[in-house]
Amino acid sequence: MEVICTNDNFPAPVLAFYAEFGVKTPKRDTLYTIRQVKQHTTGDTGVLLAEIQNPDVPVKHPVLGEIWFEPTFNINRFATLMGQPVREEELADVNV
Repeated sequence: MEVICTNDNFPAPVLAFYAEFGVKTPKRDTLYTIRQVKQHTTGDTGVLLAEIQNPDVPVKHPVLGEIWFEPTFNINRFATLMGQPVREEELADVNV
């Protein structure tokens, strides 16, 4: 599924963390293809993009301790090609 980035503003601490591990972030008004959809433990929907392949980063998990995985980007940072918010039903077609 193709989407357009509408929000590339990340908090400074997040950008500093990403810089430490060489993580690239999506850029506003750029077209991307969702390659995978993941649910966060917070219930938020995150996506991995075909055009951005990032390294795994360490994340503290309350049960598993430190785990490493590729960071996802919140689906709310993107819109459809028609400029509409991406609906959960549309993400069902993406390979999970």
